[in-house]
Formats: sequence, structure tokens, C-alpha cells
Amino acid sequence: MDWVRSRSEIESELLQIEQSFSNPIASFDKAISFCQKILEDYRKAVIVHGFPDEASEIRFFKKDKPLLFGLLLRYSHQLTFELDFPNIAYGMNNEIIVRKIRDVNAFLAGHKDMVLYLELENSALDSQYFLRKNRNLFVCTGRIGHSFDSEFSASHDVLIAQILGYQGFLQFLQQKLSTSMPLPKIPIPKINWTGSKIALTELGFALFYSGIINHGNASLKSVMLFLEQVTGVGLGDYHHTSVRIRNRTHPTKFLDKLKNSLQYWITDLDD
Repeated sequence: MDWVRSRSEIESELLQIEQSFSNPIASFDKAISFCQKILEDYRKAVIVHGFPDEASEIRFFKKDKPLLFGLLLRYSHQLTFELDFPNIAYGMNNEIIVRKIRDVNAFLAGHKDMVLYLELENSALDSQYFLRKNRNLFVCTGRIGHSFDSEFSASHDVLIAQILGYQGFLQFLQQKLSTSMPLPKIPIPKINWTGSKIALTELGFALFYSGIINHGNASLKSVMLFLEQVTGVGLGDYHHTSVRIRNRTHPTKFLDKLKNSLQYWITDLDD
């Protein structure tokens, strides 16, 4: 479908928009208009041309439309925040940012199943979620904007856009919080991971599924990125590595090694 714009093209143009304005309110407003125009172009193309097959329709309502609609929602959240709190910076009203972060995390936690579905690149329910003929099989709350056009929405495309929009808004809020609460610079000791890449991947999945990071609201991608940054080890296609972990005879080999090491230490103390 030659009328669908690539992610890199969209993000490049949005970056140019942001860099063209010193005032964030003006840049966010321009970015919203940019996203709205492309969404309208998409809507017209879907009505006129349709899709060549169901796989194309699924991809559009799972990837292409939610990407653009999610960006629109992100900039809308950011614009509203800047209008409501124009002077919030450098220690001013940090509780406002924290409260907003809490609200966003509450939404993402309330839709953890769909967040996980996306993070794991699951496709088992794609035909139910992203084909328009099945849009009445589910009732999703919070349906807004383009979701009311039956020719331009499936059952879950708007929900995914909301998730993407809030994830982007969360990054914006966290950046706001970090700049308003400057922390003293403490030298971080260099750490070299000397174990295997598959062991580090096993640790990452354990941390994610335990729910102990960000009260269970951290994405799998962010957990893996954190481990990569701390250890300097690139984990590559960790989804593929997870298949190897699940299929081996001893799936929790590294975690069991950690547990045994701790038990040995406790035993030595007792002795």
C-alpha cells in the first residue's frame, strides 16, 4: 500500500517540526495538525482503496494507524500539560509531575495484557483484534476520535494508540521530572558482564515478569535496554533467545545458580 508512510519518515518530519519552534506549545500544536492530516489521508485511502488482503488490513490497524494516532495522542497530552502547567520546571510543583506519572502508569497497568501482547509481538488474536469485520466482538473503553468510523477502525486499534500515546507521554513526564529535580553526579563504577548473553536475557525476563520494576509498569523493552546499558552487552533479538531458554532442559539455569550462590553464602554465615 503505497499510501502508507513509513515510521522513519513520520518521525523525521515530526523531529523537524519540534526543532523548528523554540516554543513547545507551538511545536506540539503543529505536530498534532501534521498527524491529523495524515490520519485523514489514511481514512480516505482506506475507504477508496481498501486492503488487498486480510494480512494488510491487520498490519494497518495493528501497526500503521496506531503509530500515527498514538503520536497524535502523545502530543495532545504534552500540549495540554504545557498549557495547564506553563511554569513547571527546576523544582517547581514536582508533585504535579509525579501525580501525572502515577495516572499514566495506572492506565498502562489496567491494560497490561495488551501491553504484553504488543511487547511479545504476539499475533494469536490479530484477526479478532484488527479486522473490521470482527470489531463488534469486543467493547473497548475510552474509544475516541476516529474509532467511531466503522470503515476506519477495528476493535483494538484505538486502544493500542492510547497505550503508545501514554508511553510517549510518560517519557515526556520523566524527562520533565529529571530536569526539575537535578541529582548530584556520582561516579558510576564500570561493570563488565562476564556471564553469557543468554544468562543476562534470562535475568531480564525474570525481572520483567516479577513486576518489581516500576511497580510492574515497565515494558520488557525498557528492562532489556536497562540491562544493556548497565552491562554494555547487546542482547539483540531477546525474543528469539527466550525461545531457546524455554526449550532447554533447564530453563532457569542462571537464576538457580544465583539462588544456590546466595544459599551457600547464608550457610557459610551460619557456620
